[in-house]
Amino acid sequence: MVKYIYKEFKSVLNKLKYPDSWFWARYTLNAYFGCAHACIYCDARSQRYYLKDFENEVIIKTDFDKKLDLRLKRARTLLPDVIAPGGVNDAYQPIEKKVKQTRKVLQVIAKHKFPINIATKSKLITRDIDILKKIAADTWCTIGFSISTTNVELAKFLEPYSSPPSERLEALKIIKKEAPKIQVGTYFIPIIPFLEDDENNLEDVIKKTKETGADFILISPGLTLRDLQAEYFIKKLKKSKYQHVVKLLLNLYKGQMHPPADYVHKMHLKLFSLSQKYNLPLRAKRWIPKDYRKWNYKISEILLNKEYIDLIKTGISNTTMKWAGLKLNNLKESIIDVYKNGRIDQLEGFYKKEINIIKPYVEKFDKKTNLDKFL
Repeated sequence: MVKYIYKEFKSVLNKLKYPDSWFWARYTLNAYFGCAHACIYCDARSQRYYLKDFENEVIIKTDFDKKLDLRLKRARTLLPDVIAPGGVNDAYQPIEKKVKQTRKVLQVIAKHKFPINIATKSKLITRDIDILKKIAADTWCTIGFSISTTNVELAKFLEPYSSPPSERLEALKIIKKEAPKIQVGTYFIPIIPFLEDDENNLEDVIKKTKETGADFILISPGLTLRDLQAEYFIKKLKKSKYQHVVKLLLNLYKGQMHPPADYVHKMHLKLFSLSQKYNLPLRAKRWIPKDYRKWNYKISEILLNKEYIDLIKTGISNTTMKWAGLKLNNLKESIIDVYKNGRIDQLEGFYKKEINIIKPYVEKFDKKTNLDKFL
């Protein structure tokens, strides 16, 4: 039985050094500590998160919404940007139905007009369509349902207290129908080797995602196997009908945290082919601010998306382009001004290749043209 504890925390909002290129989030928050969904593969079980009893003891952070309201109200240098609730837990885990902690957080976010990206395994999120619809209308709202298999029995083993995959897909469909301005998709993450990486499951998840009317699908072949998280996951497998997978996994990983690059590349190519077959983008469209960061974020999105697709096709990461795209998010002036003043090659990571990629975009900008239409 899950033990729920109310506890006060000082910190409510974490600022990332760079917005990530998966969820485009600049800020993260966790209104809960621990998660009763009890997914057996969850990386939040690893030592770096300091969660001693992950699913049996869930902390509800008291007055979280009030503290967040003050944080956003008093922040002088806190520019609006994407907030991602539930980094190490599900914002819609079972207790949310009773205490409505996440709903209160959404009301604060809507009040201050910040964009939001939520990942969940629960159909409960449909309860909050009214607030999510308002956030989408005022700024930007993206919702991703984490679905890694359509096999009901396997999902129950891996994610025992989450909504079944069919209910998540139905919730995705409902949100898209009732609130078309909300960007929705599937987070096909993780894809566990030898359990979820067969051809049938790969295609079924992508096909059923497309049938809901989703806007995107994010993919991540493999699974992190890290210290306590790895121990717990392997222990659960050994006691299950899936025990035969243990030896296969250990042979594949060979003591490393991530699967080998050749396996990941092979899976990427399969998933890329399927995403094209069903016309589903492998990235969500990012939120674009209206201040000086506007072109920085748009150009950053172009660079980061190109680097990612090139990685999928070739298996080789262009780290220079990746860092150029990431660091551009922290530029304190518009890249348009930097380019017009002949200082583009002074930006970190902007070499000939990167400059040639963005040149057609920035050269189209002047006071008489609308770069929005071009982009």
